[in-house]
Amino acid sequence: MMEAFHFLRPLWLLTLPLILLTWWLVRRQDERSPRGAALLAPHLREALTIDRDRTGRPRAVDGVALVMLCLAVASAGPTWSQQQSPWFREAAPLVVAMEVSDSMRSNELLPTRLDRARYEVLDLVKARTGSRTALIAYAGTAHIVMPPTNDIRVLKTFLESLDPAIMPVAGTRAAAVLPIARQLLGDDGSRSTVLFVNDGFDSSSVPALATFVKAPQSPGVVALVVGREEGGVALLPDGSPVLDPDGGRLATRINPGPLRAAEREAGVTVLRARSDDGDTRALLRHITSLQLAADDPEARWKDQAWVALWPALLLSLFWFRRGWTMRW
Repeated sequence: MMEAFHFLRPLWLLTLPLILLTWWLVRRQDERSPRGAALLAPHLREALTIDRDRTGRPRAVDGVALVMLCLAVASAGPTWSQQQSPWFREAAPLVVAMEVSDSMRSNELLPTRLDRARYEVLDLVKARTGSRTALIAYAGTAHIVMPPTNDIRVLKTFLESLDPAIMPVAGTRAAAVLPIARQLLGDDGSRSTVLFVNDGFDSSSVPALATFVKAPQSPGVVALVVGREEGGVALLPDGSPVLDPDGGRLATRINPGPLRAAEREAGVTVLRARSDDGDTRALLRHITSLQLAADDPEARWKDQAWVALWPALLLSLFWFRRGWTMRW
């Protein structure tokens, strides 16, 4: 904060020496002995002087000087932080990369992981009213479902249509999302966010994620993991279990290893889906923090004059004190 500290109107600081000079002259005049006091004997002068022990006590001129100093600093406009323009946040798009794989059919979160993921995305989009959201579906390959839009109804329709049966290649290749997301974001990359909604990453995608995040002007990456580590049973629409290539039931257990690697090596923020709205609020906070960290060319410095105005107002209360007068 101190590195960014400066004054918006620094010319007002030129009044500080004048205020100090005025205070010194008035204080000096106030401390002089009354005219003719030198003609009196010292013991008589001391006995006849009213309030003779006030030399080291605060005086009205001290309060006036402090108030004027605070007002001068406030007028200079101290600042240490910027306020982004409203359009900067509203225009920053969010890219939602939804995993549409067979493991997302798992039923440990009712009705399924995929259904829960839809609800999570819709809650987030509703909370970001006016902001644009793009949708990418991925499994073994990634595909644009919806370019950036702020139409929640259209986005909901496409979300509800997502199903592992429509994906051309099975798998969980999150790395396939990254070039498409960069293409969708264009120049908005540095102030945008790519949100993976999935049940984990495969190990092969972690290096690609690390390269993507560390690239210049790259968006932030967040993962919302839907499901429990112990997994459940992945069921087809007809109620039969999903089978793996060996003919057994598909394993839906979440592997925490690649998730920890994505956090450690790629700096991906990993959040867990919850039954309340805590995950939505956490996502909003993180997306907002990424936007605040981005450079806004139209950002303006906040005028923090109130920091100096409050002491001035408090010092002004001394003028209601009886006998608190000033002689110039």
